[in-house]
Formats: sequence, C-alpha cells, structure tokens
Amino acid sequence: MNVRAAKVGVWFYMLFTLASFATTVILYITTTGMGTIAIAFLPLWMAYTVFSLIKSIADLIGPQQRVANFTRMMDRWEDAFESRGKALLLLFFMTMAVGAVKMAVPVILAQF
Repeated sequence: MNVRAAKVGVWFYMLFTLASFATTVILYITTTGMGTIAIAFLPLWMAYTVFSLIKSIADLIGPQQRVANFTRMMDRWEDAFESRGKALLLLFFMTMAVGAVKMAVPVILAQF
C-alpha cells in the first residue's frame, strides 16, 4: 500500500545524497585555507556519499531492499498513528531532516 510513497522517499534520499556529494566536492575544490579537520573529513564524507549513492542506485535496480524497508516503516507508522496522512507527513519530515543534515555536514566540515 505504501510502496509508491516508499519509492518517492528512496528517490529523495538519493537526490539529497547526490546534492551532498556535489556540495562536498565543490567546497573541497573551492575552499582555501582549510584546516586539518576539513582536509581529513571532507574526503571521508565524499566516500560515504559515493557509497550511499551506489547502494541507492543498486537498490533501485536490484532487489529493492531499501524500498521494502521504507514500506515496512511506513506501514508501522500508519499503524501507530492510525492515519496514512500522518505517516506520510512523518516520512516527508524525516526525509527533509535527513537531507538537511546531509547538506549541512560538508558546510560545517569546511568551516573547520
């Protein structure tokens, strides 16, 4: 029942990860005078985002385990809130919150 919403959630997760990777690369290339923390952890963050992107793409092509996980999560939330609308609202909020954190990490790291 929640497969479509789960697929949208997975796509947004992948798009936020891609945006975070692009932000990290741009900051790493353009920022001058970075400290030791930024020089060490921005490449690690890039590696994590590349891994996450590859895993997301493989999941959409292959067995779709992440879609199944999102669907089960949505089903549990729907049971807990007794409303599909509230479960979808929570999925939207959680997706935006995770995306905001993913976008903030490279910016914060570049400041160090």
